[in-house]
Amino acid sequence: MFDLENPEHCLKQGDEWVLSPQEPYKINGDVDKVIFTCGYTLAPDGVTIHIYYGAADTCIALATGSVKLILDWLSDHSLKD
Repeated sequence: MFDLENPEHCLKQGDEWVLSPQEPYKINGDVDKVIFTCGYTLAPDGVTIHIYYGAADTCIALATGSVKLILDWLSDHSLKD
């Protein structure tokens, strides 16, 4: 999580990966064992986040989550306070 006023300043960083390659289509491809975020959208409810990501350089995928749950998780699993 970065500071809104100074985005070069990292406020919190998780102690483990939120997304990691586990399925075969994420593990085997042009670049093995990698996923990379491409962008996100926030649903009209203001809570649901859609995170688009590339998997093994062969496809684009979508992860859906809750902004509140992500922030709660980050509070419990942050390397920085």
